[in-house]
Amino acid sequence: MSTTLLLLGILYFVQGIPYGLQSSLLPVYLRTVGLSFTKISLTKALYFPWTLKVVWAPFVDQYGTKQRWLLISMCGLAMCCLLCASLSPESDFQLVAAVFLFMNFFASVQDVAVDGLAVRILRYEEVGYGNTVQVVGYKIGSVLAGGGLLTVMDLLGWTFIFFLLTGIYLVAIIYASSEFGNTSVNQPCGGKKPSRTLNPMTIVKDFIAVPATTWTVIFVLIYKLGEFIFYYFSHECQIKSGIYAIKLYGIV
Repeated sequence: MSTTLLLLGILYFVQGIPYGLQSSLLPVYLRTVGLSFTKISLTKALYFPWTLKVVWAPFVDQYGTKQRWLLISMCGLAMCCLLCASLSPESDFQLVAAVFLFMNFFASVQDVAVDGLAVRILRYEEVGYGNTVQVVGYKIGSVLAGGGLLTVMDLLGWTFIFFLLTGIYLVAIIYASSEFGNTSVNQPCGGKKPSRTLNPMTIVKDFIAVPATTWTVIFVLIYKLGEFIFYYFSHECQIKSGIYAIKLYGIV
């Protein structure tokens, strides 16, 4: 595997961690410590920064370098994990929720930056491999942070797990920083510098002008809605039926 694909794989891996934590580990853990279904349901609102990603995506894409945004976002995620390690969901539910809200914000920023980085550093013949690395890296990060950590939650505990995640982010930051110095990412594809605009109407028009955008948006919305309904209700039903962390790993 080339160093470019390895770099992208690591970046997509750590990008998948927050989703795995919130979609799989957090709701199960909160229920096992006795929190109500109402509070657990409210945690779904913490995904809201992803809805607003369209607001800051143009700024991330057009100002600064992708390396800088990636380092900022990963440092933010490391800090969020460190804060979670010092909190207890049972007694600090609101603070934990606030930290996860910021975690989703930093993850959404990282999503914009790493996709922009991939577009600029992948050669034409590497695009297919890059897409594979994107999907596989993200899914592995999500599954290990969700089902993987969930199965050892009783053994390691909340605090140790988030210290471990902090260490993973720090390793990713160090590795990415060293590779950024050896990778040319500042020139846009084709060598042409894109025009800068933060005008929402211009951005929307450019987006809609891309062929098949409407059908792609409809397809993605339907897919994500079905995925959300399946994961959320399956987890809640399993917990309510008395299926806990270790048994859930094989399902998650």
